[in-house]
Amino acid sequence: MKLEVDQIVDLDKELIEKLPEEYKDKVVIKGSGTGKRLEIEIDPLDLCKVLPVVREFGYDHFLGITVIDHPDENVFELVYLISSTKRSGALLAIRTKLNRDNPVIDTASFIYPLAYYQEIEAYEFFGIKFNNHDGLKLWILEDNWRGPPPLRKDVDTRKIVLDLYYGGKRYERPVQWRSLGGLRNTNGDQNE
Repeated sequence: MKLEVDQIVDLDKELIEKLPEEYKDKVVIKGSGTGKRLEIEIDPLDLCKVLPVVREFGYDHFLGITVIDHPDENVFELVYLISSTKRSGALLAIRTKLNRDNPVIDTASFIYPLAYYQEIEAYEFFGIKFNNHDGLKLWILEDNWRGPPPLRKDVDTRKIVLDLYYGGKRYERPVQWRSLGGLRNTNGDQNE
């Protein structure tokens, strides 16, 4: 079933009416010739008030969480992307901002189970803590990682890796000349 543009606009109005009162005026509709998406900027404390409403309304397919680091503003911006399989793939972006010094927000994994793994990655790479999440841990990084979360813009991961794996000394990779005949040794002769 393909929805007409007028039907989509009517559905958007219905969703806006179901949102908590403080967000009804904050919905932004963005789009292009290929489609559109709704965007709502919310307070981080209201995440678990807004997500059940949009899920009930038909935004049932959780796509992911994007973390944007703004060190100059001292905030992390989280963007929850959710689409609707019932509404021809309509896309919703829920945006919220957290203080970088103490980034804490409630987990969305009870509403959208796929958020469980996305939140582990946000914790591991940015240091964002999710209240009531029972599995925050190092998942992709090695267990011996001792530095700060590596994807923060103010972290120099090169220095951490050099200290952790190479004793602080710069690692120089040996030069290897590859050709169809094999590797060249230091005399310039080819190995057989």
